[in-house]
Amino acid sequence: MVEEFYGKVSRSGSNLTDNLEDKLTGDFFGTLRYIDFYDGLKRILIDALSKSVKSQELDFQNALGIIQQISCTNIMDKDNIEFWPNHELGELDVLLKFDNCYIGVEVKLHSGLSSDDQLIREAKIICDRAGDKEKILLFIAGQESCISVYNQYRNKVKGAYFIFISWEDILQSLKEVKTKCNVYWQGLILGDLIKLLTRKGFDIFSSVIKNVPNKSIDKGGYYRMSDNKMGYTENYKNAARVIFMTYQNIQKLLEATKNESENSSVGYTYMSQPKPSMTKGIVNDFWQIFSEGNNTNGSYTSLYAVNIFLTDTKEENSSDPILRVIRYVSSTSISGNIGGNDLANIFDKNSDNKVLNVEFKGLNGADINLHKKVVDIPNEYNVERLYYVDLPLMSITKYNIHVIFDAFNKLSGISD
Repeated sequence: MVEEFYGKVSRSGSNLTDNLEDKLTGDFFGTLRYIDFYDGLKRILIDALSKSVKSQELDFQNALGIIQQISCTNIMDKDNIEFWPNHELGELDVLLKFDNCYIGVEVKLHSGLSSDDQLIREAKIICDRAGDKEKILLFIAGQESCISVYNQYRNKVKGAYFIFISWEDILQSLKEVKTKCNVYWQGLILGDLIKLLTRKGFDIFSSVIKNVPNKSIDKGGYYRMSDNKMGYTENYKNAARVIFMTYQNIQKLLEATKNESENSSVGYTYMSQPKPSMTKGIVNDFWQIFSEGNNTNGSYTSLYAVNIFLTDTKEENSSDPILRVIRYVSSTSISGNIGGNDLANIFDKNSDNKVLNVEFKGLNGADINLHKKVVDIPNEYNVERLYYVDLPLMSITKYNIHVIFDAFNKLSGISD
């Protein structure tokens, strides 16, 4: 609500929209004033900085060290935080003031910078206000915008450590901080911020391993429920947390793949997502089905499938998780209503597996084998052959998700 009494929302509310950046600034930083700095904003900043794709760069490392050294319990008005402070060179969205450093914050939601020298001027404002203290200019926006702006201005901003944190990483950090929160009212506040950023559209697919805890898990201790050895409870919690986050990220990957198919330049139409199959009560096999182009009659001579296969829990030494891209080919039409189990049966029951001598570049330019199966076991869908490639699931990110549709193109171009 601070945005209202700072005059950023008009009395009539005529400028109040979902895209109003000042409202998001007030909602986020204004709300976090009500949680101890050490338990709230400090932890979120540290965790989100550690998640950043640029976290290994020197400015990020230096800024992280400075923030870790901040000694502050509560954020008090004027003493520690100023909203939209005026300066002859312009206006920061937030200025955080501590004994060892000043952090100037520029917040963006969907719009771009107001001018080409905005961040340069804001760095000068921080230098003017901070005196001999450490200086940090923090840019907050969507991840793609963060990377684009950072790459453009990283060598232009002088006098302050120039870093960014994406709203996507902040949202995941909020979730992590909330899981460790033992104070009810603080958890309530963090939960509300999580709902806010989720509604803004920042709970999106980044990668399968993004935000999965790096925990040491003893497989035997996890599967044997009656095991009484020391540390079993913590071991079980760690394993359950890893599974939960992995499944959650896979669902985001499937949604991102569906959304990517809606790009007119892709050339493949999303058809369905059959229910995942289960092994001993554990979901391990996910499917999506696509067609090539927009065929309105609902019948196709080729279907394209994305199959995410996590593991076979019946195997003692299970395989690494894969994302399989498959093209099923028939001389007659194949119904778009075919299910994932049907596609899996056609795939599994035909073992005539040949590696084709077709050049195919996958993730990071690595060579990937393209396979062909000739279907010799009859099936009701008249599938005669199929082609597929396997991609390493854990290496797929939102930035290279197009490799799935590149694989569709390669499979589509093959003919006997």
